[in-house]
Amino acid sequence: MSDKPLNQQIRLRYQLGPANHMTHLENLAGIFQAGELRSYNLMRGQSYFNLSNQDVQSGRAQIVIPATGKPLHDYVPLYFGFKTPMVAWNQQHNDALVFLRFSLDILARPGVVVSDGNARAENTRFRLYRGLDDLDFLDSKAIQTVKYAHDAELKRRKQAELLVPDVLPVAEVLDLICFSQQSARGVVAILQKSGIKKSVIVNQGWYFVAAPTDGGKA
Repeated sequence: MSDKPLNQQIRLRYQLGPANHMTHLENLAGIFQAGELRSYNLMRGQSYFNLSNQDVQSGRAQIVIPATGKPLHDYVPLYFGFKTPMVAWNQQHNDALVFLRFSLDILARPGVVVSDGNARAENTRFRLYRGLDDLDFLDSKAIQTVKYAHDAELKRRKQAELLVPDVLPVAEVLDLICFSQQSARGVVAILQKSGIKKSVIVNQGWYFVAAPTDGGKA
């Protein structure tokens, strides 16, 4: 058994990590006030800025995870990769898109499920995470590519997901990524008001843009 942290073992074996969750700047105060990210089903009836495509969410609502019998909407979704199609879909909101990054140590949380692609896609497989070998069906190269628009299968595998049941505490957040210095200032203000200390990074490389317009760096 390795004495290295789980995230380091995964980095060495699969060249993956961290995982990320995208949200709108308007949602951050509520997330940090609650102290956790919550699943789609737990957010029903609550007011928040929903970035998702409703057709996509309708499809996801029909999916039950075979390994657990729980609906997909009972999980907090994170992606192993960045610049996913959902980021492209929301590029008009770039200045308000915020990514919360999490160490892959969260795989050790009870009941975490991994998918080898877009959870909504017909051919996607799911595994209840029990150990490192359960990640061997992930396509690391596909996850890391940003050139997938003309290959449906590559696009599916690019969107491999890490699914955390019900809630994910914000204490687990490594850092946050923003599009501009202006949005970073907004995030910092929310964190300070919440009494939470996390690094905030400006990195336009995580977004779909014609050319960088801000001097932030990773």
